[in-house]
Amino acid sequence: MSEDVKSPNYWKSLGELAKNDEYQKYVEREFPENATELNDEVSRRSFLRVMGASIALAGFAACRRPVQKIMPYSKMPEDIVPGNPLYYASAMPFQDALNGIVVENHEGRPGKIEGNEMHPASNGNTSIYGQAEILNMFDPDRSRYVRKNGERSSVSAFAEFCSNHFSNTEQNIAFVSEANSSPTYNRLKEQAMDRFSNAQWVTYEAFGEDNALEGTNIAFGQRLRTANHYDEANTIVSFDDDFLNPAADKNSVANTKKFTDRRAVTSTEDDMSRLYSIESTFTLTGSNADNRLRIKSGEVELFIYALAAKLEKSVNGLSAFSGYSNKFSDHEWIPVLAEDLLANRGESILTVGRDHSPELHATVAAMNAALGNDGETVTYHDVPHIDDQNNQEAFASLAEDLNNGDIDTVVLVGTNPVFSAPADLNFDDAISQAGQVIHLSDYYDETSKLANWHINRAHFLEAWGDGYSYTGTRSIIQPQIEPLYSGVSEIEFLSTILNGNKPKGYDLVQETWKDFYTTNFQKQWEQALHDGIAGENTFPLKSVSISNEFSSQADSFLNNAETSDGMELVIRADSNVFDGRFANNGWLQELPEPMTKITWDNVALMSKKTADELGVKEAGLGKSEVEVIALTVNGTTVELPAWVQPGHADDSITITVGYGREGIGRVANETGVDTYPLRTTQNMHFASDISVEKTGEMYEIACTQDHNTMEGRSLLRHATLQEYREDPHFSSYESSYDAEMPGLAYAEEHGEDEPLSIFNSYDEQEYPDDQPQWGMSIDLNACTGCGVCTIACTAENNIPVVGKREVSNGREMHWIRNDRYFDGDVNNPKALHQPVPCMHCEMAPCEQVCPVAATTHSEDGMNQMTYNRCIGTRYCANNCPYKVRRFNFFNYSEEFLTSGDDPEIVQMAMNPEVTVRFRGVMEKCTYCVQRVNRAKIETDIETNGETQKPEDGAVETACQQACPADAIYFGDLTDPDSEVVQTKKNNRNYLLLEELNTRPRTSYLSELSNPNPKLA
Repeated sequence: MSEDVKSPNYWKSLGELAKNDEYQKYVEREFPENATELNDEVSRRSFLRVMGASIALAGFAACRRPVQKIMPYSKMPEDIVPGNPLYYASAMPFQDALNGIVVENHEGRPGKIEGNEMHPASNGNTSIYGQAEILNMFDPDRSRYVRKNGERSSVSAFAEFCSNHFSNTEQNIAFVSEANSSPTYNRLKEQAMDRFSNAQWVTYEAFGEDNALEGTNIAFGQRLRTANHYDEANTIVSFDDDFLNPAADKNSVANTKKFTDRRAVTSTEDDMSRLYSIESTFTLTGSNADNRLRIKSGEVELFIYALAAKLEKSVNGLSAFSGYSNKFSDHEWIPVLAEDLLANRGESILTVGRDHSPELHATVAAMNAALGNDGETVTYHDVPHIDDQNNQEAFASLAEDLNNGDIDTVVLVGTNPVFSAPADLNFDDAISQAGQVIHLSDYYDETSKLANWHINRAHFLEAWGDGYSYTGTRSIIQPQIEPLYSGVSEIEFLSTILNGNKPKGYDLVQETWKDFYTTNFQKQWEQALHDGIAGENTFPLKSVSISNEFSSQADSFLNNAETSDGMELVIRADSNVFDGRFANNGWLQELPEPMTKITWDNVALMSKKTADELGVKEAGLGKSEVEVIALTVNGTTVELPAWVQPGHADDSITITVGYGREGIGRVANETGVDTYPLRTTQNMHFASDISVEKTGEMYEIACTQDHNTMEGRSLLRHATLQEYREDPHFSSYESSYDAEMPGLAYAEEHGEDEPLSIFNSYDEQEYPDDQPQWGMSIDLNACTGCGVCTIACTAENNIPVVGKREVSNGREMHWIRNDRYFDGDVNNPKALHQPVPCMHCEMAPCEQVCPVAATTHSEDGMNQMTYNRCIGTRYCANNCPYKVRRFNFFNYSEEFLTSGDDPEIVQMAMNPEVTVRFRGVMEKCTYCVQRVNRAKIETDIETNGETQKPEDGAVETACQQACPADAIYFGDLTDPDSEVVQTKKNNRNYLLLEELNTRPRTSYLSELSNPNPKLA
């Protein structure tokens, strides 16, 4: 590493930063004690509870093709070749935005979800939610049948009920729905509102975009959806907006792609955008910021108004802020931000989190307009399915109507308000006042248990549907499998209510699309099915200008703005389980949260200073027991484990919702704490002057942040853009690249004082000329730390969920981990992310010590595992300096097979192209060898055996394909024109622990940031 660049002091936790005796003892014990048996603290029942959704992905047959009638093969269909998957374009709905997907289907069984390259919302990539939806569909805890008053019933009985009950078209009916962009759904909605003269329709989302829509209405006189084009911006200012996180922004996949595209650096001549983040909680977006300011969420309002007042002197449209002043007016960031924004008029973006008030969204929209960003970096779209009313206010009004006994029938479509509604509405009591309650949902959940009729909903992979992307690309959702539990889709449910019989979803969707394609319908319909998108965008762009109403209302904004005194509470959707809808998904529960690395729990985040003032101690190492605190808001108290988070704002505590559920499923039950009781209509996202007390209780947290500690060795390289320009080779030893030698970057000859390696004495392996040589490169400047690579790898490679207790024991099975490092002061550090899979070392330390040659090199250069040869000595893991090997302590599949819960369909859980490992063997990243071999076979067939080297791009690993940041490159290192070779030639390329001379085939491009030097 260049001596001109200061050696960083990266750290993962406060314990590592302190390097106290406890930390030293922890890192000396690389493997946990008593790590060979399932210990007594975990009963077999609780073990099976967490294994349920990851191992017993349920169904009743091995093949359930989505056709009207299942028939045995008397003649093999032309498009079916056993063992060869088919791929179908579809779309995944999340709230009211679709992401285009492609589903891998094995003889009628969907097995893996990928992004659709033709779809603008996905660009071929996915989020963690997209990857995890396969597990949601196969979840054995999903509702399996219709219930009437809690007893088993049928769809036909429900249809008969609807035929009679809804014949009274003058009854007072309240429809409560999740957000949904489906044109078929909204067509049926209009029919319902036309038919029932006394009906009302309320869309309720615990975390929706009402504030943003109402903000554009205040600023421009229209409720418009804001789309930020981060690839067009030089300067981005994020006010408490975690736009890279799917839990905070339903367009996060497209956001990530655009954001990282504008920050791509291939040489010292390139430029990159600059991101400022002003936030209370250390978010995923904040961790990717070039400059980050931590302030309380309650003070973001004051900061924005101060910046608007500063800009007012140089732009038109912000006259309402003339002369305004508050505590932030003299803050050092205000003139710096103003200068940068004014220098990039039309090439900047200001954005504020959806949790903040409509007034703040209006102000930010006006600032974008005043800076000339509208129509350039920010566009506004007229979304027809969004109601004109404020849905939170309409929902509160509905609760009042229910309490007054004014509602005869409540029809709930998907939503679960008994769990997620504001606590002061007492929605469980309110809904009991209705005459009939009908609920369509995935699980027999909190709301279902209070309903007269519960209808089990079909997963989107089991049903026909349609919808729009965030900006209006229309798609068809086509089923991949017959409904496992005979579930009903939303459109079938609504049609049954309207017509008294269960229709076919296919017919309902076609009826809608015949209005779109009035000529040559069948051809255009089939083309849309094939491509996964319709050819046209249908959300029109709107030109905007700051309205007179905004200027007149701005005075009230400023007059009502108050300093946030005392301790504040910030309530957010959880990064992994969102609002609770993914709480029964074991993959997401076990995925370490991007910033805290906590699994299987929600906590109360606070700064080190706040913790010291409260007398709360930070977590220990290993099995972390933390103190429990009591949070009281408006007389309601919730007890939650406290977690000290570096970089968190002082006098602020952040909690997430979605946990603490009961009777939902074996994964969600008794996991975490239900924090929804702290949300009220007045404190949906923020509460001030809260009370915090220690309870004296302790709680164990399963956190991976100190697992696989590198003991001070530098794995991650980072510099500013300016430092890179001054020293392009800052990240590694001066190295050369020889494409003739399987693409490995060899260090030049070092002096006598350089560290030597024991591997210098081993002979290098020779490879046949006709074989490709595989390698990988990971661009840390693109990686955002979202964790989708980990979920994609889990889904692709049959990696089991092990549960909270085993994660606490250091036994998580993920083949690719995503390390999060901090650099700098504990109060205001910079965060950095680094994915770490197996390095596939050319001189692999693991191979030298295996007594049975279970780990060896393949002809195409991959470090491979022969599972049935491994005897479990774990010598290889002891000898791996990168700590990327995972030992399979238990036979997870066998444990579940003997549990008696659908054992005959366990195989449906697995990717048939990947071996299901058994107890006592070592596992690790394989470079997705099954995908490599498939591409080699296909290439051999296509070329009649003339060559065995697939074309560049023919093989994508699961992590590479899923990554929305396009941070991972994979390919043949003997092809000098391959993308991975070109990437490795970049002067930012470096190898982990290069001095050991293990010569990894996986290399990294060092991370760059572009901070404003005036704020350094």
